[in-house]
Amino acid sequence: MKSRLDRIDALISEGYTLNKIWGFYPDLKTSAGKSVDIFGSLFRLAGPAGFSWVAFFFPWAVCVQIREWPFFYSLFIFSLFDTILAIFFEASTSIASLLSLLTCYWYACMFPYLRYLAAKKNVDEVSKTSSILIGFVLCLLALTPSLILAFATKTIVA
Repeated sequence: MKSRLDRIDALISEGYTLNKIWGFYPDLKTSAGKSVDIFGSLFRLAGPAGFSWVAFFFPWAVCVQIREWPFFYSLFIFSLFDTILAIFFEASTSIASLLSLLTCYWYACMFPYLRYLAAKKNVDEVSKTSSILIGFVLCLLALTPSLILAFATKTIVA
């Protein structure tokens, strides 16, 4: 992660700017004001700062670690959306799996930038052990409305 943060720092020293827009999205801009694609091409996996495999497999933990709460909002919205689709189409959809993978990919690409911004704002990081436990609980809380809705519709239909 240190090398990723150093890459971002080098870009900032070259005149690039990094800000968060929409409350969660890191916007890296050149000195000319043009936005840089932080996701990179399909086979490259990420933009200038790289791809974080830890953030891909454990986004809930790293997001808690830097206090990046929008991950849990997106988890709540995507799971509820998938549950509603499953209710109307009466079949299990694979949209939840796709959205989960996309969310993990997004945060794996965005995490170096989000961590850089958190460090610049002097965000007090949560310890690794605590972030794993808190993140797991927050995931369960984000999924609870979807689970209740799915269970309620199954019992009503049955």
